[in-house]
Amino acid sequence: VSVVQDSVNISGQSNTNTLKVPECRLAEDLGNLWETTRFTDCSFYVGGQEFKAHKSVLAARSPVFNAMFEHEMEESKKNRVEINDVDPEVFKEMMRFIYTGKAPNLEKMADNLLAAADKYALERLKVMCEEALCSNLSVENVADILILADLHSAEQLKAQAIDFINSVLRQLGCKDGKNWNSNQATDIMETAGWKSMIHSHPHLVAEAFRALASAQCPQFGIPRKRLKQS
Repeated sequence: VSVVQDSVNISGQSNTNTLKVPECRLAEDLGNLWETTRFTDCSFYVGGQEFKAHKSVLAARSPVFNAMFEHEMEESKKNRVEINDVDPEVFKEMMRFIYTGKAPNLEKMADNLLAAADKYALERLKVMCEEALCSNLSVENVADILILADLHSAEQLKAQAIDFINSVLRQLGCKDGKNWNSNQATDIMETAGWKSMIHSHPHLVAEAFRALASAQCPQFGIPRKRLKQS
């Protein structure tokens, strides 16, 4: 019988090599399951394309899919779901996120992907889309993005869009705050998105200017009485 004795360092810890635990490959494995369509038990038909999936994975990731498959709905009985309001490429990216937690093409379709994420209650994906849209705000698209944020209750994106509009309007105004340079103001107010917002979402225009007014108006307080000097 041979006895192997490990050496011990001053701290009392063994000097033997630590075990190397393999990295978790859950996302990769589920992604492969999605890509290969192995063991799928339901099909989605989106814009003339078929996407096969696994009910259990979808139900675990989305409360909307969970409700769809849990109750005796037509989709649950036929294992066939027709989707007419989502672009096939957007749906594919959403499904990739459901299986892997990643959306490599998010930047290209953040607006439409946000709408899909909101529809299927994928909160993390929704906020990821909000973040991408926030980083690309511009004079040309801010009104459209504000409308999008309002329609899909993307509160963080909505706040950022309003702040962006106000920052632009503050820069366009005269420094003394008394006169407004209307020629420069048209940079943002002549965009198609702004005009659409005026006609279809006037409450957003009101919110933007209300925020601008509150940011510019000083807070008035009751002046303290001066002590009489004797």
